[in-house]
Amino acid sequence: MNNREFFDQAIFKNNPRDVFRDLGEQVFNQFSTKSFPTNVYSQKNQYVLEAELPGVKKQDIHLKYEHATLTIKVIKQVSEQTGSVQLSERSSGELVRRFEFEDINKNQIKASYEDGVLVVILPKNVTEEDEGTTITVE
Repeated sequence: MNNREFFDQAIFKNNPRDVFRDLGEQVFNQFSTKSFPTNVYSQKNQYVLEAELPGVKKQDIHLKYEHATLTIKVIKQVSEQTGSVQLSERSSGELVRRFEFEDINKNQIKASYEDGVLVVILPKNVTEEDEGTTITVE
């Protein structure tokens, strides 16, 4: 084997920094919190919460509202494939997020799930605005 053939081997074609880049990604992925992106909007009579949950089945989404807190719990399942793993970035497990909302009409909360997006409508308790009153001095 001459010098050219020696340095043309696959081990010399990779950038040595790639090993550390991949290691860094693995470390940060291990310690990052499992979560899902969410937007919350406050409207006049309600809050609207939108959560991105791609690849999650509707029956694996569990919602609970108690003590002024909405809890969203998602059980994410990834099917196992046969063969050797070349790359594994998808994960199974539970994802849980909690959101605090005050003065919610808990009996009117509604939720829908379509195209990987969960939408939760949380109606606010409507109180009559105090318009004041005139007091006559006697």
